[in-house]
Amino acid sequence: MELAPLFAAFTIILLAELGDKSMIAVITLSSKHSKRLIFVATMLALTLVSAIGVLVGQVLFDYVPKEYITIGAGILFLIFGILTIALPEREQKSSRRDNLKWGAFWGIFSLMAFMELGDKTQLSIIALSAEYGTPLLILIGSVMAFAVVTFAGVMLGAEIGKRVPGRYIKLGSAAVFIAFGLIFLAQGIFGLELL
Repeated sequence: MELAPLFAAFTIILLAELGDKSMIAVITLSSKHSKRLIFVATMLALTLVSAIGVLVGQVLFDYVPKEYITIGAGILFLIFGILTIALPEREQKSSRRDNLKWGAFWGIFSLMAFMELGDKTQLSIIALSAEYGTPLLILIGSVMAFAVVTFAGVMLGAEIGKRVPGRYIKLGSAAVFIAFGLIFLAQGIFGLELL
């Protein structure tokens, strides 16, 4: 079994989510609710959003020529890399009152799911699934990355922000997106098999 798709998904999602708005939300929510509640609600939401991305990517894999998908994925990853560097991260604040109104679990679940819908990580999952055609490996790699980031956010809370400057996380994420974008473009345009 070829594990490159799993490792690609894990690496991209892990680096993209470190310091991202969903991790910041997990850190913030962890100060108000139980760590177990935050972890479970967040992981269920992120798994659902990842599964939706994998399904969309698989449909693309089945019906669109591979070279078009590869070139499109390359362009998409280059755009994510450039936007990661160029755009400031917007903070999402959750209202404790809204979470209590719907119940803490469903409030956290909804917040995290809607925060990730259409986010760069979901689009990355769609692109990776379309590129590799291995939805289960992409889903497993993505969920593993989300679990690591969510666990770190829950357990370490604000300490992550104190120990690792956000600009380094942002630059590392951008570099990975750009590198994958260039690799996918080279594969699609020149027919190279780099990953």
